[in-house]
Amino acid sequence: MYLAQNALAGRTVLLTGASRGIGAVTARALAAADANVIAQYRTQRDGAEQAVDALPDDRKLLLQADLGTPAGARGLWRSALAWHHDVDVVVLNAAVIPDTPFDGPDELWDAGWQDALQVNVIGAGALMREAARHFAARGSGTIIVLSSWAAEQGSRILDVSSYAASKAAIRNLAQTIARNFARQGLRVHIVAPGVVDTGMSVAGKDEPARRATAGGLAMGRLVEAGEVASLVAFLATGECPSLTGATLDINGASYIR
Repeated sequence: MYLAQNALAGRTVLLTGASRGIGAVTARALAAADANVIAQYRTQRDGAEQAVDALPDDRKLLLQADLGTPAGARGLWRSALAWHHDVDVVVLNAAVIPDTPFDGPDELWDAGWQDALQVNVIGAGALMREAARHFAARGSGTIIVLSSWAAEQGSRILDVSSYAASKAAIRNLAQTIARNFARQGLRVHIVAPGVVDTGMSVAGKDEPARRATAGGLAMGRLVEAGEVASLVAFLATGECPSLTGATLDINGASYIR
């Protein structure tokens, strides 16, 4: 279930990783609430187009960018600002989960860690920095960071340790920015999903794995991507500014602080 229509009317949202999974569903939730949506993708333009197809052409913009480099992230920010001459909300959703087998070859381990850090931390951090400086200067703005419950407790899957560590790092940067810019009107929220029912999750790769994972969760099912999208859309409204700096868990009671 999405927000009421017009809840985000007049707001421009930059969403990274809009072509699939949580990102695509979030794009639809933002569009349903009448936001102007800037949908970033790296390679899958078709997916991003489908995610925002409900919006008229003057209310959507597709931008290709490689967030594996700081230059790509900064270029994305400049292009986003140039569209409607401002951005109100940034949703940092794009991420990679490289395979980093603990007992595998060193080359695979090193490459996986490099990839996770470049995309999930360095690129995302560069974009967050650009947005934070802009929002602080203008006196308002919202940054929403998609983290993971793995950032809070470590991953139970040893071979995706680089992903868990990278999500912990970007969460900490978000908290630091929230603490230092709260008086400048900048609001930063961290959303930490559990196992989400998307193809990106390990459980989403095949049905037996999906059933086995769901059976071990408190609710007996995976988190639906629409639940995450609805939470992100609500945070984008700015209706609860005192939530800045908070991490919002959405895992069906499988991890409780």
